[in-house]
Amino acid sequence: MTIKKFAWAALVVGVLGSNVAFAHDHGAVVEVSHPWARATPPVKPVHGAAYLTLTNTSDEAVVLEGVTTPVTDKASIHETQKVDGNMRMEKLKGGLEIEPGQTVKFAPGGYHVMLMDMDEPLVAGSHFPITLEFQGGLTEQVEIQVGDEPEMGGHSMGDHSKEHAH
Repeated sequence: MTIKKFAWAALVVGVLGSNVAFAHDHGAVVEVSHPWARATPPVKPVHGAAYLTLTNTSDEAVVLEGVTTPVTDKASIHETQKVDGNMRMEKLKGGLEIEPGQTVKFAPGGYHVMLMDMDEPLVAGSHFPITLEFQGGLTEQVEIQVGDEPEMGGHSMGDHSKEHAH
């Protein structure tokens, strides 16, 4: 393994292996893990997507209502669904409710943070912040690492595109 590949692997393990959690006065806690995005081509318009895993470790539901990021003012939560035999992405309306104990994986082919009309492409090896906005005014900032989809326990995140049902 070259030094460059080793450094990249160490960075990915450090960033993606860590969990971010937040709490509020009612005891709700959401853990955020495996934040990543694919690099985008250097062409305009620049569109991309970010992925992560959210786990509600509390005994009450939480609702993810939106997302913001400095890379674009057009960031939103989307879901890919099969409609009449065609795959279709749509902005999620009304937020994403995460039940107590539930894990929701944002992955290609499922939920994702859509990044529209970015000024610059996402470059492999870089990172950028997103702010998750939860019902009740709660927010959590997460660093998104740009690169390949991480492997988790021998399975690709794409193998489990979502565990949440409406």
